[in-house]
Amino acid sequence: MDRRGIKTRSLEERFWDRVNKTATCWLWTASTARGYGQMWDGTKLTRSHRFSWELANGTIRNGLWVLHKCDVRACVRPSHLFLGTVSDNQRDMKKKGRRKGIRTGFGATHGMAKLSEDQVLTIRALAAEGKISQRAIGRMYGVTKTMVYMIHYRKSWRHLDA
Repeated sequence: MDRRGIKTRSLEERFWDRVNKTATCWLWTASTARGYGQMWDGTKLTRSHRFSWELANGTIRNGLWVLHKCDVRACVRPSHLFLGTVSDNQRDMKKKGRRKGIRTGFGATHGMAKLSEDQVLTIRALAAEGKISQRAIGRMYGVTKTMVYMIHYRKSWRHLDA
Protein backbone atom coordinates (compact mmCIF):
# COMPACT_ATOMS: atom_id res chain seq x y z
CA MET A 1 0.00 0.00 0.00
CA ASP A 2 1.13 3.50 -0.67
CA ARG A 3 1.05 6.32 1.90
CA ARG A 4 -2.59 7.06 0.97
CA GLY A 5 -3.64 3.49 1.75
CA ILE A 6 -4.11 2.52 -1.90
CA LYS A 7 -2.91 -0.93 -2.86
CA THR A 8 -0.08 -0.64 -5.37
CA ARG A 9 1.05 -3.29 -7.82
CA SER A 10 4.63 -4.46 -7.85
CA LEU A 11 6.99 -3.42 -10.62
CA GLU A 12 6.94 -6.99 -11.92
CA GLU A 13 3.10 -7.00 -12.08
CA ARG A 14 3.10 -3.69 -13.93
CA PHE A 15 5.72 -5.08 -16.33
CA TRP A 16 3.69 -8.19 -17.24
CA ASP A 17 0.51 -6.08 -17.70
CA ARG A 18 2.30 -4.43 -20.62
CA VAL A 19 3.42 -7.63 -22.39
CA ASN A 20 1.47 -9.30 -25.19
CA LYS A 21 2.55 -12.95 -25.41
CA THR A 22 2.24 -14.13 -29.01
CA ALA A 23 3.14 -17.57 -30.33
CA THR A 24 6.66 -16.37 -31.05
CA CYS A 25 7.68 -13.08 -29.42
CA TRP A 26 6.44 -11.49 -26.21
CA LEU A 27 5.84 -7.91 -27.26
CA TRP A 28 6.14 -4.82 -25.09
CA THR A 29 2.97 -2.75 -25.60
CA ALA A 30 3.73 0.38 -23.58
CA SER A 31 6.23 3.19 -24.14
CA THR A 32 9.00 2.71 -26.69
CA ALA A 33 12.05 4.62 -27.90
CA ARG A 34 13.46 3.71 -31.33
CA GLY A 35 11.36 0.53 -31.17
CA TYR A 36 12.75 -0.69 -27.84
CA GLY A 37 10.36 -0.94 -24.90
CA GLN A 38 11.08 1.31 -21.98
CA MET A 39 9.71 1.58 -18.46
CA TRP A 40 10.23 3.51 -15.26
CA ASP A 41 11.70 1.14 -12.67
CA GLY A 42 11.20 3.56 -9.77
CA THR A 43 14.56 5.28 -10.08
CA LYS A 44 15.39 5.44 -13.80
CA LEU A 45 14.14 4.69 -17.30
CA THR A 46 15.03 1.09 -18.17
CA ARG A 47 14.76 -0.90 -21.39
CA SER A 48 11.99 -3.48 -20.99
CA HIS A 49 14.06 -6.30 -22.53
CA ARG A 50 16.82 -5.66 -19.95
CA PHE A 51 14.23 -5.80 -17.16
CA SER A 52 12.87 -9.08 -18.56
CA TRP A 53 16.37 -10.56 -18.72
CA GLU A 54 17.00 -9.62 -15.10
CA LEU A 55 13.67 -11.10 -13.98
CA ALA A 56 14.59 -14.41 -15.60
CA ASN A 57 18.35 -14.52 -15.07
CA GLY A 58 19.46 -12.02 -12.44
CA THR A 59 21.68 -8.96 -12.57
CA ILE A 60 23.48 -7.98 -15.76
CA ARG A 61 27.22 -7.39 -15.32
CA ASN A 62 28.56 -3.95 -16.22
CA GLY A 63 29.53 -3.60 -19.87
CA LEU A 64 27.09 -6.23 -21.15
CA TRP A 65 24.14 -5.58 -23.38
CA VAL A 66 20.95 -7.63 -23.74
CA LEU A 67 20.71 -8.63 -27.40
CA HIS A 68 17.83 -10.10 -29.39
CA LYS A 69 18.03 -13.46 -31.18
CA CYS A 70 14.74 -12.66 -32.92
CA ASP A 71 15.72 -9.09 -33.94
CA VAL A 72 12.36 -7.75 -32.73
CA ARG A 73 13.17 -4.67 -30.67
CA ALA A 74 9.92 -4.81 -28.68
CA CYS A 75 10.40 -8.49 -27.76
CA VAL A 76 10.91 -9.24 -24.05
CA ARG A 77 10.75 -13.05 -24.19
CA PRO A 78 13.73 -14.25 -22.11
CA SER A 79 14.48 -17.17 -24.46
CA HIS A 80 14.88 -14.66 -27.31
CA LEU A 81 17.47 -12.63 -25.39
CA PHE A 82 21.17 -13.15 -24.77
CA LEU A 83 24.01 -11.18 -23.22
CA GLY A 84 26.85 -9.73 -25.24
CA THR A 85 29.26 -6.86 -25.63
CA VAL A 86 29.02 -3.97 -28.08
CA SER A 87 31.36 -5.97 -30.36
CA ASP A 88 29.09 -9.02 -30.09
CA ASN A 89 26.15 -6.84 -31.11
CA GLN A 90 28.05 -5.48 -34.13
CA ARG A 91 29.04 -9.00 -35.23
CA ASP A 92 25.47 -10.23 -34.77
CA MET A 93 24.13 -7.33 -36.84
CA LYS A 94 26.64 -7.97 -39.61
CA LYS A 95 25.97 -11.73 -39.65
CA LYS A 96 22.22 -11.12 -39.96
CA GLY A 97 22.55 -8.34 -42.53
CA ARG A 98 21.06 -5.72 -40.21
CA ARG A 99 23.72 -3.04 -40.46
CA LYS A 100 21.23 -0.39 -41.51
CA GLY A 101 22.54 2.94 -40.40
CA ILE A 102 26.09 1.95 -41.21
CA ARG A 103 26.67 4.12 -44.26
CA THR A 104 28.26 1.72 -46.69
CA GLY A 105 27.27 0.62 -50.14
CA PHE A 106 25.96 2.51 -53.11
CA GLY A 107 22.43 3.21 -54.32
CA ALA A 108 20.00 0.55 -53.11
CA THR A 109 22.82 -1.25 -51.26
CA HIS A 110 23.60 1.81 -49.14
CA GLY A 111 22.80 1.16 -45.48
CA MET A 112 20.33 4.05 -45.32
CA ALA A 113 18.57 3.44 -48.67
CA LYS A 114 14.78 3.38 -48.52
CA LEU A 115 14.21 2.88 -52.21
CA SER A 116 15.05 0.30 -54.84
CA GLU A 117 16.45 1.34 -58.21
CA ASP A 118 13.11 0.47 -59.87
CA GLN A 119 11.29 2.76 -57.42
CA VAL A 120 13.72 5.61 -58.18
CA LEU A 121 13.13 5.23 -61.92
CA THR A 122 9.36 5.23 -61.34
CA ILE A 123 9.64 8.35 -59.15
CA ARG A 124 11.59 10.08 -61.95
CA ALA A 125 8.95 9.15 -64.50
CA LEU A 126 6.06 10.32 -62.28
CA ALA A 127 7.81 13.60 -61.48
CA ALA A 128 8.60 14.20 -65.16
CA GLU A 129 4.92 13.70 -66.11
CA GLY A 130 3.96 16.41 -63.63
CA LYS A 131 0.47 14.98 -63.02
CA ILE A 132 1.19 14.16 -59.36
CA SER A 133 2.83 16.55 -56.90
CA GLN A 134 6.27 15.75 -55.55
CA ARG A 135 4.76 15.67 -52.05
CA ALA A 136 2.20 13.03 -53.15
CA ILE A 137 4.90 10.97 -54.85
CA GLY A 138 6.98 11.18 -51.67
CA ARG A 139 4.04 9.92 -49.60
CA MET A 140 3.58 7.02 -52.02
CA TYR A 141 7.18 5.91 -51.46
CA GLY A 142 7.74 6.96 -47.85
CA VAL A 143 10.24 9.71 -48.66
CA THR A 144 10.14 13.50 -48.45
CA LYS A 145 9.19 15.81 -51.30
CA THR A 146 12.77 17.08 -51.12
CA MET A 147 14.04 13.58 -51.88
CA VAL A 148 11.63 13.36 -54.83
CA TYR A 149 13.02 16.70 -56.07
CA MET A 150 16.61 15.45 -55.63
CA ILE A 151 15.80 12.24 -57.56
CA HIS A 152 13.90 14.08 -60.31
CA TYR A 153 16.70 16.59 -60.94
CA ARG A 154 19.42 13.92 -60.58
CA LYS A 155 21.02 15.43 -57.52
CA SER A 156 20.53 12.05 -55.87
CA TRP A 157 20.74 8.59 -57.46
CA ARG A 158 22.79 10.15 -60.30
CA HIS A 159 24.19 6.78 -61.26
CA LEU A 160 20.78 5.83 -62.69
CA ASP A 161 20.47 7.48 -66.07
CA ALA A 162 17.16 6.63 -67.61
